[in-house]
Amino acid sequence: MIQCILILLFTFSSSFTHQKTENTTTDYFAKERTRVIRLAEEYAKEKPITVTAESSTRSAGGIHDFYSEGDYWWPDPANPDGPYIQRDGLTNPENFTAHREAMIRFSQISGALASAYLVTKDDKYVKALAPHLKAWFIDEATRMNPNLLYAQAIKGKVSGRGIGIIDTIHLMEVAKAIQAVEGSEVIPASEIQQMKDWFSEYLTWITTHPYGIDERDHGNNHSVCWAMQAAVFAKLVGNQEVLDYCKEMYKTVLLPDQMAEDGSFPLELKRTKPYGYSLFTLDAMATLCQVYAEDEENLFSYQSPTGKSLAKGISFLFPYVEIKNTWPYQKDVMYWDKWPVRHSFLLFGGMAYQNEKYLALWNTLDADFDTPEVIRNMPVRFPLLWLSDTEKASMGNSTLTTAASTKIIAAGLVKYSDFGAKGDGKTDDIVAISATHEFANKHKLKVKADDDATYYISGKDQPVIIQTDTDFAQAKFIIDDREVENRNASVFLVSSSLKPFKPEGITSLKRNQQKIDITLPSPSLITVTNSKEMKYIRYGLNQNNGAPQTDIFLVDKEGNVDGNAPIIWDFDQITEITALPIDEKLLTIKGGIFTTLANLEESKYNYYSRNISIQRSNVLIESLEHRIIGEGDHGAPYNGFINISKAAFVTVKNTILTGHKTFSTIGAAGKPVTMGTYDIIVNRSLNVSFINCKQTNDIDDSTYWGIMGSNYSKNLLFDKCTLSRFDAHMGVANATIRNSTLGHMGINAIGTGTFTVENSEIRGRSLINLRSDYGSTWEGKLIIRDCTFVPNGGKTYSASLINGSNSGQHDFGYTCYMPEQIIIENLKIDDSNHPEEYQGPAIFGNFNSERKDDSYEEKYPYVLTKEVVLKNVTTLSGKELRVSENEVMFEGVKVEQE
Repeated sequence: MIQCILILLFTFSSSFTHQKTENTTTDYFAKERTRVIRLAEEYAKEKPITVTAESSTRSAGGIHDFYSEGDYWWPDPANPDGPYIQRDGLTNPENFTAHREAMIRFSQISGALASAYLVTKDDKYVKALAPHLKAWFIDEATRMNPNLLYAQAIKGKVSGRGIGIIDTIHLMEVAKAIQAVEGSEVIPASEIQQMKDWFSEYLTWITTHPYGIDERDHGNNHSVCWAMQAAVFAKLVGNQEVLDYCKEMYKTVLLPDQMAEDGSFPLELKRTKPYGYSLFTLDAMATLCQVYAEDEENLFSYQSPTGKSLAKGISFLFPYVEIKNTWPYQKDVMYWDKWPVRHSFLLFGGMAYQNEKYLALWNTLDADFDTPEVIRNMPVRFPLLWLSDTEKASMGNSTLTTAASTKIIAAGLVKYSDFGAKGDGKTDDIVAISATHEFANKHKLKVKADDDATYYISGKDQPVIIQTDTDFAQAKFIIDDREVENRNASVFLVSSSLKPFKPEGITSLKRNQQKIDITLPSPSLITVTNSKEMKYIRYGLNQNNGAPQTDIFLVDKEGNVDGNAPIIWDFDQITEITALPIDEKLLTIKGGIFTTLANLEESKYNYYSRNISIQRSNVLIESLEHRIIGEGDHGAPYNGFINISKAAFVTVKNTILTGHKTFSTIGAAGKPVTMGTYDIIVNRSLNVSFINCKQTNDIDDSTYWGIMGSNYSKNLLFDKCTLSRFDAHMGVANATIRNSTLGHMGINAIGTGTFTVENSEIRGRSLINLRSDYGSTWEGKLIIRDCTFVPNGGKTYSASLINGSNSGQHDFGYTCYMPEQIIIENLKIDDSNHPEEYQGPAIFGNFNSERKDDSYEEKYPYVLTKEVVLKNVTTLSGKELRVSENEVMFEGVKVEQE
């Protein structure tokens, strides 16, 4: 069933100039959501039509060149075969318009399909859009050349003109469509990049070619439209220089030169179609401002030294849109009766200035029109594509008065009820919660849940962005996963206002390299990848072809690598590198009783990430509780309710979590396999600690999967925890478990560095299991001190301390090592419940049952432990500790007993 989203909430911004006096629950996008789905269904089966489909004999360009003709140029009656003459405002119906029509069609299809994807998250709309994008920008046979050398030609005068650049305003919603669907991953990233490359090349052309310069400096609506589309294209391709230029152009050229003191546009009023051109120019200005809606310097609030502003322009024109017959100027010579329609200045201005009159009028006007002149001058036809992240996060069912906002800001604290959250356990509060945090982030306020509230959170795809201290207190949160729009969307995303960036000049790295040649603005978390080299080529029921070589490490501003989290690989080349600045100030999230209503999907590897995602460094989570109810006989697995990724210095303290029920599916090897499903995930993170954490269900109950998993992380800590599992997965280095109790899945590890277990009770099948699916490798040292080992949670079992498996016949992408040194001090082995013929616990399990004598050959050698140091190891069975059942394999290991 198609799920509709996007209920508009207008939050207060300190830059807004209009005071809101009444709350509203009007959903201004209700009709739009229905409209885009209807249009998308109509367009889904349409085939691409590009500039190569038709051509004109009057064009001086080739088949891939866009061609159009000046609208107001006609044959000269006195010289029919000679150069055309101008009749301003009167469109020549015999002009060549096929390319313009194809581009408008392309824009319409792109806008509808991308908007429908935003509403429904249904990939089918992206799949329908992809062929059109490829045809226009990628396919050699049909693509358009990225220039407008032959636009707005005039027979007998010019083969093209700078003012023809106005024709590509209809590519703006194509650019917005690409942005909207990029995250779906339906279109390969390489093809998305090719599309962006096209726009980047076109942007360069319109900003450097004489035609582009002419259009920029033309004056009237042409200059506004040049800046509008240049800014949109620059936003798509990340060209900050052009974005800065267009913003400055608005402030220093467009407003001063084109707007009168009363908010009118004199250059348009003197035209033969003053009404239509005034509407068009104001739409373009408002759209240009919308590009910068999330900037700290908001163009909607900008006012020139003489008082000119977008607000004044809308105030001038609005009465004549509301009551057209009051227009005091000349009527348009053509199409007077076709205006107004659903103009973007009413929407963007209504949102920016919290003016419901503008929004209400916008909502009543026609969104679908068929007059070519109106279509030509209405590039914004799909408003959902234009909403800023702030506006998306602000969609809900309440607003604030200016007075209320001022009071909240002064208090330094905002509550969910301030933005209309009901907290009754039934009303969907996600949009109000999202709006609360958006407001808090903007004004750097703390957030507190309302006491005794129960917030119901539906399956809407609307992550709540947290960037300030948050106290969930004793409030309850019900997260309903039974029907969701996007299972990959976090419910709460703890993020940084610091932006990642791509360091330059680093092409290779060496293991344990102490300094890299780089200067940074602040200490940063560095992630590097070499996609040309694969590691962790998994073996077993979930075998795969591996993952690109990846590492993470910390550097200071001078490029010194933190020695506690060293580089663990040699990188002969680097295909991707990202620096994430470290937040200096601690962000605290505390309290909250969360209950997930479990998903009802088939038992397949469709991981759910409906969670609290920590993607910021220096975070403390404290006194949080999470439970799961409604897990039945089947379900999709979970990717951690506490999901820590791309972060450093994160502590989870005094927190209660819940293990998920274990479900089975068919693995990559075509055989049944139990699926990992987690309430804790740590991924690409450093210095992550869990202190005094426990889980609600029995840690020895094997019907629930182990609670924790981790990848590409360093310096992990469990302290005073009672949990069913510790897991060090791909790329982990250094881990410590102390003062803790671990249940039925015990300790599972592969990695490097030092692994320390002290003053803890381990109740797994082995003391430490070196994961066989990744080669049972730990390149470093194991230290076990002052611990108790209860094999298999006290069930009948033959005990071994270190377990794993490696036949030496599989290439994991790296050399596999057993810990070089194992130190075990003061270990008590509770093996009293053992099977008959039990010979006593073994230091090592049988890692390779096929290795029965010295003739066994390993294709990929497995490097064994050099030394085991034992001190005060006792057994309740009274049996002596053995080296291994496989005496041949471990005969060379030195064992010292003190």
